[in-house]
Amino acid sequence: MKPIQNRNPVKPKSIRLFLGIFPDKIVQDQLAHHAEKLAIICGGRKVSQEQLHLTLVFLGEVAVPRIEILQQTISKVSAKKFTLELDKIRYWKKNKIVYIQAMTFPAELFYLVDLLKDMLKDAEFLIDKRDYKPHITLIRQANCSSHVALNAPTIWHVDKWFLIHSRQTNNGSKYISLQHWNLT
Repeated sequence: MKPIQNRNPVKPKSIRLFLGIFPDKIVQDQLAHHAEKLAIICGGRKVSQEQLHLTLVFLGEVAVPRIEILQQTISKVSAKKFTLELDKIRYWKKNKIVYIQAMTFPAELFYLVDLLKDMLKDAEFLIDKRDYKPHITLIRQANCSSHVALNAPTIWHVDKWFLIHSRQTNNGSKYISLQHWNLT
């Protein structure tokens, strides 16, 4: 007698992950202040202060059994600290977001992103293939027709990066740090 095959194999559980950077409390406060002022002009929903971040590499759904391999792979990354001078507010009409970015980005940021992408590809992880456009989303579902200028830039000294779980909730995504690594 032939064994019965399971036609609906159970897929391993997966979680949505990305690699990113969370600002320290001082930078969080400054970014939240910008969001507060911009919400008056542009409407929309402010990103909560503790959820403000800069994405490095988006991984999407990763099977739980592969997370340990992911952590081992990215723990080999060695990159230098850098400073971001966030001095440009922009509106992305297609995605209806207001974001802040730097007029120019340090080479160390792109080195870190490229190194992470290369290591992840070598370990056969799927990553977002779009061009990297660093920004910090301040407001979602915005409608901003006027240009907003900053009085002074926000200076962000980056000394670590994170593996982040993006968990869906009734109130949107919640970002949970699973592990972090220091920059040298």
